[in-house]
Amino acid sequence: MKTFTAVLAAVAVVAPALVAAPAMAQPSHQSSHRQTKTVVTKKTTTYKTFRKGDRFDRNHARNYQQVDYRKYRNVKAPPRGYHYVRSGNDLLLVGITSGIVSAVTAGMFR
Repeated sequence: MKTFTAVLAAVAVVAPALVAAPAMAQPSHQSSHRQTKTVVTKKTTTYKTFRKGDRFDRNHARNYQQVDYRKYRNVKAPPRGYHYVRSGNDLLLVGITSGIVSAVTAGMFR
């Protein structure tokens, strides 16, 4: 009785694979003649030149990075609650919590 159950279980496992194998082996005629195209889309970012009073968004800043004022001779320490950031070749003094640009030094970076 045990061998009959074991054989029946083996047939139950193998039988669906035997039935499905010929159907899977035949290629589809439609897909073999059709060529697939890969479409690559680029995320375009519009860069912005910031002015005093604008809300700063780092996604629209070219070459965004926070700037350490101690590395530059003519840059004073920012007031409490502000920090310097780079946008393109400009140095911006931006409020940390508000994100409002309070000063722009154009052409600071070459």
